[in-house]
Amino acid sequence: MLIETEEGLILPGHPDFNYYLQSKLPPDWREFANKHSDFAFVVRADGSGLLEIVNEDELEEYCEDGELDAREAEMEDDDLIFVP
Repeated sequence: MLIETEEGLILPGHPDFNYYLQSKLPPDWREFANKHSDFAFVVRADGSGLLEIVNEDELEEYCEDGELDAREAEMEDDDLIFVP
């Protein structure tokens, strides 16, 4: 299976794939931040690993509805993620 192409793309299966996936901010985050003074970045508990920008109400829902707990459980199972 080809993991890294001649163009230098890092695809799933490459050792650095998750690092880059989880360290890049959403492309529209500045626009969102300009409209909402209170915002945060979250990673949904769906296994995608993508950062998502949310407003204060969405963050509260994320924390209180158990999604944060589910994400923390995912992180505990992943040896490549440091959980203090």
